[in-house]
Amino acid sequence: MKAFGALHALFASSPRYLAVSGFCVALNVVLLVALDRLGLHYTAAVIAAALVLIPTSYALHLALTYRVASGGDTFLRYAGAQLINVPAGMLLFFLLRDCVGLPMIWAAPAVTGLMFLYNLTSSFWAIAMRRPATR
Repeated sequence: MKAFGALHALFASSPRYLAVSGFCVALNVVLLVALDRLGLHYTAAVIAAALVLIPTSYALHLALTYRVASGGDTFLRYAGAQLINVPAGMLLFFLLRDCVGLPMIWAAPAVTGLMFLYNLTSSFWAIAMRRPATR
């Protein structure tokens, strides 16, 4: 029964999640493309984008998506779950940029899109499954 409640909460937060994620996806793609144009290798660009996006997306998800109070334990779980994006993103960029030869303008949205489902489930697990709603 607890799993059903969690699934219901996940789907109830979906429109808000999509709005926050849309903003974060756009910010991620802009950062990756801009850093690529500045001459940064995709490994450095992925790390730089993560340093900006992890605290930004956490704050937005707390306030808008899941509407829960903050807590150091939820940030640590969230950041840990999101840090998996860094090596996964590097691997996907290696495949798309180095092996396939896609320019960053196409590779950045492709990698970001591939990471979407993981981000949805991991942010819900890290934040909403652990905190009571504030509103």
